[in-house]
Amino acid sequence: MTLKAFLLAVAFIGLAGSAPLSGPSGRPGASAQERVVLQLWSATDRDAIESIIERFEVLNPAIDIVYTEFNTAELHQAVLEADTLPDLVISSAMDLQIDLVNDGYAVSIENMPDTPDWSRWRGELFGFTREPVALVYDRKAFENRPLPTSRSDLATMLRDDPAFFDGRLGTYDVALSGVGYMFATQDAQRGYQASRLVESLGRARTRLYCCTGEMIDDVASGRLVLAYNVIGSYASRMVADDPRLGLLLLSDYALVFTRSVFVTKGSDHQEEAKGFVRFLLSPEGQAQLAEHSFLAPLVGNDPDTLGDPFEGSTALLPIRLRPGLLTWLDDRKKERFMRDWHASIGTGEDRAPAATVPFPSADIPLAAGDRDAGPEPE
Repeated sequence: MTLKAFLLAVAFIGLAGSAPLSGPSGRPGASAQERVVLQLWSATDRDAIESIIERFEVLNPAIDIVYTEFNTAELHQAVLEADTLPDLVISSAMDLQIDLVNDGYAVSIENMPDTPDWSRWRGELFGFTREPVALVYDRKAFENRPLPTSRSDLATMLRDDPAFFDGRLGTYDVALSGVGYMFATQDAQRGYQASRLVESLGRARTRLYCCTGEMIDDVASGRLVLAYNVIGSYASRMVADDPRLGLLLLSDYALVFTRSVFVTKGSDHQEEAKGFVRFLLSPEGQAQLAEHSFLAPLVGNDPDTLGDPFEGSTALLPIRLRPGLLTWLDDRKKERFMRDWHASIGTGEDRAPAATVPFPSADIPLAAGDRDAGPEPE
């Protein structure tokens, strides 16, 4: 999608029960002169976060939040090019968020609730969700055939049954999606099986997508039989509503990322914006996510399990909010990764099968703190 298509500036209106409505926003409590408007730029589906914004506005009747939606890569670029910064930035692309904070775009936030160490950085960047990366599959297509259990198993299936999978797999286009690029680079750090799988995806003429929603729509329609590396929180909502779809975790590992937020240095309302971040991670804010959003809260649930509708059991590997993520944003490394990834996976559904080009993995070591294979202790 283009940037223009994502610029959906929407002022969310919170309602306080049956209280009389007054004032310019339709909420009681504050005159126009006292109102604060926070600009929130985000790479999150509006309906996933709308309820928590509405609740914050109910609790803070003098504050309105104007929400502008981007995809991850476009959001990063918009912040870099902005003449006037928003008050708050939210994104699922943890590496791009680290990049902005490292470049001095964020301010420190004090008196924050305790959260897992892997989900925050430098007192400026805070994760507030815990979202797995998964596979979505067509139940009817796999009715009489086994599901893959690991990345090695999936690569073997693609090799042994090319007619079934040809042109019927989907994954992120790493050139279009910031979070898709992050998932691909994290996979690459896991070694040989990830590179073997990418080459197998290329031979199967895998279709490339900008967004999880489009991949899942194509699985539901029967165009795809399987989508790899989808955002599990988005997928879980769609799978729960559509019996044609299944949601699978592979046994070798499942990446877990956190959607993160920071207050910008250019904000004219830093204290109010910090209050919103504190609310996101407060017990009430996390409960609001759990009860009224399909986003999984960061705290308040079992760190080692995901539950329905996920199938399969696996080691959950949180991606840490750490400067090590910047390794993959270095211009030369990113250019090489993109070149080799596209050479392995190909460039379109009508292309010839991709050539077998060694995919990068072992030459870029895991960053300090990313070497253990288990979940981060909480």
